[in-house]
Amino acid sequence: MGEARLAPLAENNAIICGVRRACPVCGGTAADTLFDNRIAPTAGYDFSTPIVRCKSCDSAYASCTLQAEDLNRYYTSLSKYDSFSKNNDISGLDRERAQLAATFLAPIVNSVSSALDVGCSTGVLLNDLREAGVREVHGIDPAVNASSTAKALFDVAVSQAQAETYDGYGHFDLVCLMAVLEHLLDPGRLLRDIGRQLRPGARLLIEVPDAGAFDRPGDGRPMEAFGEFSNEHINFLSITDVRRLALMAGLEVERWQTWRIAGGAPGMFVLLRRAVAVAGAGAELPSTASGSSFSRLSSGESLQNYLTRSRSGMEDIERRLAAVCRGRVLVYGAGNHTGRLLMQSPTLARADVLAVLDRNQHLHGSRVGACSILPPAALNDFPPVPVIISTFNARREIHSSLRAVSAQPLVLLYD
Repeated sequence: MGEARLAPLAENNAIICGVRRACPVCGGTAADTLFDNRIAPTAGYDFSTPIVRCKSCDSAYASCTLQAEDLNRYYTSLSKYDSFSKNNDISGLDRERAQLAATFLAPIVNSVSSALDVGCSTGVLLNDLREAGVREVHGIDPAVNASSTAKALFDVAVSQAQAETYDGYGHFDLVCLMAVLEHLLDPGRLLRDIGRQLRPGARLLIEVPDAGAFDRPGDGRPMEAFGEFSNEHINFLSITDVRRLALMAGLEVERWQTWRIAGGAPGMFVLLRRAVAVAGAGAELPSTASGSSFSRLSSGESLQNYLTRSRSGMEDIERRLAAVCRGRVLVYGAGNHTGRLLMQSPTLARADVLAVLDRNQHLHGSRVGACSILPPAALNDFPPVPVIISTFNARREIHSSLRAVSAQPLVLLYD
């Protein structure tokens, strides 16, 4: 089993990011390239794309994407979240983001009797909101098993639906878009749809990775090299970008805050309400004093610093790989991190990668690049070769779980 190989994925069999995009914030078509985000195809989807900055409004985005129907199919069939079977499967990062959202909403939660979480995955935020006193909680998610997963883990109601075609936003006091806008081809359209449906007095919570703080100023902890350019993220938004999109939807920023998240990028939380002034004309952005001192209003300086830190990080990864990639290796993690290394690491390209292991059961039997994706239980079917833990956020959890069941030598790429 450990010696098996699958033939390289032919380009004409992969669904590739070949659709050119205009700026998702202002619609501009002139842009400067920041980074060539080459990622090995995973399960037949190739997300490789240049990351660019709009010359008109300075927003950053992926300039090529899959078509809408392909993106919908990907999120419906390959989500890792709807394959979780127990509470401990939920990562510390996802728990922390949900807890921060509940903290951010604490000043208004007493006025919220019903809440909808869009792209709710396991339902962890809905559970936290219910514990905070929200009587009616409901979620929607495109993943086929999200409803049964959320029911089993938290006993919350979830419907399978696409955010762009859902028409029930007007039924709730609070609509939550946690980690949603960075994935959408047209985030402004969704905000306009919600804005039209939002009932008087209702609010919209947005949470996105804060592109104004991608470089994490003042934070000396390890950072995943180019990790913010995830294979699924196609919009990289600062508070100025979110405000601009909101105003075009007839909404204004009531309050915003960026937090340093222990396991990932700084998360920006933005609370929106119906704009008092004419859309696009009024509503001043609350000062940074009510936001975060380390978050910039736009992403330009942050992105440049982030690219510099990421390039340095890749050099360190290459040194670590060089110490173990002298023959056969296994890789744990079939996500964005591995996809990028397979395309951009000369050292890993020279190694004999036997297989890639991942716990997402939807990926089992498919490939990342030319490598078979197998369940973690297959680890001990292989000879004793180095296992490269190719992930950032869950690296310590994975290291501990593998150490408990296998004697294979484990390799961490970050301290």
